[in-house]
Amino acid sequence: MRTVITILLIVLAHLSATDPPAKSEKKANSLIISSALVPGFGELKLGENRRAKFFGGIELGLWLTVIESNAVMHRSRSKMVSYAAVHAGADLDGKEHQFAVDVANYMSFDEFNEEQQRRRLPSRVYPAEGYDWMWTSEDHREHYWTFLRSRALAEKITLFAVGGMIVNRISSAIDVSYLTKLKDSELSLNFRPLSGEVASTGAEMVITLPF
Repeated sequence: MRTVITILLIVLAHLSATDPPAKSEKKANSLIISSALVPGFGELKLGENRRAKFFGGIELGLWLTVIESNAVMHRSRSKMVSYAAVHAGADLDGKEHQFAVDVANYMSFDEFNEEQQRRRLPSRVYPAEGYDWMWTSEDHREHYWTFLRSRALAEKITLFAVGGMIVNRISSAIDVSYLTKLKDSELSLNFRPLSGEVASTGAEMVITLPF
């Protein structure tokens, strides 16, 4: 969502930096910004209900995806904390996510610290107080991984959905820009007599299309 806000601020800055637009341009810019904030809103204001439902439906689906994915992340984290406490004696509360990953990768606190010392990575060595753990069995450690994978998948889905929101907003804003230009354009068709020697043969058709 930070990216969405940044894009909108850039658009607003660009609009304010240009010459004062005409009334129709102000309305068009307002509709574009509306769709960048709420996809489908600009289309709705223009009477394009089918387009509004399309972009609005996508937005609703993405929001539901984000909400559900975040719920899965929280549930997985809660299961990780309780399961590691019961089967490994690990305290994950208040710890960084990397610690939860290390608990999944090593059977015990001692095994992990010995590995880091062999690799000459003293900064990765955990202190004994508050970071000690030892799995009661390999099966329990493997089962703990299922919670980690579930959380990681939910996090990826959340990022995908947020990316989809950005694309949906940009697409809706572009669509409204296209619609406003289409509605503002006026095609004039008229006939006028031919001049000169061929005037008696008929008339010429003149088509005027403003750009």
